[in-house]
Amino acid sequence: MAIDPRNLRSSELCRLLNSTPIGEVIGERQLRRHRTRAGLRIAASNDPQRVDLLRYVAWLVGERHKPKPETEGLTGYDAQRERALARSKAQSLSGRDIGELP
Repeated sequence: MAIDPRNLRSSELCRLLNSTPIGEVIGERQLRRHRTRAGLRIAASNDPQRVDLLRYVAWLVGERHKPKPETEGLTGYDAQRERALARSKAQSLSGRDIGELP
């Protein structure tokens, strides 16, 4: 039986992607989260419960190459990391004038 890459059930897609020499690359939970985020953009044209592998790959590439968001409005770890970076820069700049004569 031939596999139609444009009309796969979620379990079939996981099995197909995980059957490479690399090993496990995606779990069903992660695929479910991707399907939720992508909406109907990755659904097969004849059945929205199925996934079109080519559309899914195109969506993943688009997500990977999205521009990174600006630092404004960050929360959690990203905000903490940005504050630490700003502190480090400020300390570095303030320490550079130690050897200057008035």
